[in-house]
Amino acid sequence: MDLLTQLRDSKQPPIVVAELSGNHGGDLDKAIELLDRAAESGADAIKLQTYKPETITVEGRDDRFLLKEGLWAGKYLSELYAEAMTPWEWHAPLAERSARYGLPLFSSPFDESAVEFLEECISPPLYKVASFELNHFPMLRKIAQTGKPVLASVGVSTDDEIKRALQELRDHGCPEVVLLHCVSEYPAKPEDFHLHEMPRLGEYHGTLFGLSDHSLGHAVSIAATVLGARVIEKHFALDREEDSIDGAFSMLPLEFGEMTEAVRVAHASVEPSPPPAENTSVSTKGSFFKRSILVSESITQGDTLTVKNLRVARPGDGMCPSRWEQVLGQRARHDLSIGHPLCEEDLLG
Repeated sequence: MDLLTQLRDSKQPPIVVAELSGNHGGDLDKAIELLDRAAESGADAIKLQTYKPETITVEGRDDRFLLKEGLWAGKYLSELYAEAMTPWEWHAPLAERSARYGLPLFSSPFDESAVEFLEECISPPLYKVASFELNHFPMLRKIAQTGKPVLASVGVSTDDEIKRALQELRDHGCPEVVLLHCVSEYPAKPEDFHLHEMPRLGEYHGTLFGLSDHSLGHAVSIAATVLGARVIEKHFALDREEDSIDGAFSMLPLEFGEMTEAVRVAHASVEPSPPPAENTSVSTKGSFFKRSILVSESITQGDTLTVKNLRVARPGDGMCPSRWEQVLGQRARHDLSIGHPLCEEDLLG
């Protein structure tokens, strides 16, 4: 099943995306191991980030370019991005590695040249737009012109900004946009998510919706799954060493594996039940321990039905006990043996 089909089919669990970001520490072997472990941990897709320092910022060295708080405090933007970038020559081998597992690999581009490169190098099945890039209209147009679906985080955008970005994508050929609820903090606090807004986001803008989750643990992702998220995106790391630049809020392989399993269990638990005729959990399994009206003493044709020869008992395959008062005093149409589940055809009327 391709990603777009899975996205649109609410009977399928949400797509769980492993975001590798810069957790490779500049080592291709580590990047490959990251991908391997993400696949083994149950990821449905692998995501990279595609940029160069000069395509995402400039070499500014005044305070405006200095990160003053958070995980990367003390770094200038160009320094951070030089350290965290995924070298462009890695994309092809990583895509080939991902294909061995049958997993789609895609990326978040950060300018038009990255889109052109991704199309030529790996032709990804979809694109991700990071929350801080939703106002990058030249890039949005370039992405839309590929005719591929888009996942778009909306963490720092107003409804009006989202609306304009959606219009830009749709006007230039994007066939499907999934809006990802997101708190753009690293790590994000669960109490800041206000997940009731996530379904509203999809309803208001007429899109599918999902979650880009930078919180610790997987509680927020499970809650989002129950609320109907079609995508769950989490950062993935092998360790929390210094060279795993997002390690502080990324999931380790065991944690990610536990999350993917929990997401699928949560999705299965909220699936709508089938119509009554098909609902075997009620009609067959559950009815065994329900009560119904059963014959408790042998009854001969013409006998009166009484509290002595009938009983409300298990299993529940006889007449509903709500009919008890109506049944008492009627006569049997034919002989009935002990344990027989009383039904309408047994009554003379």
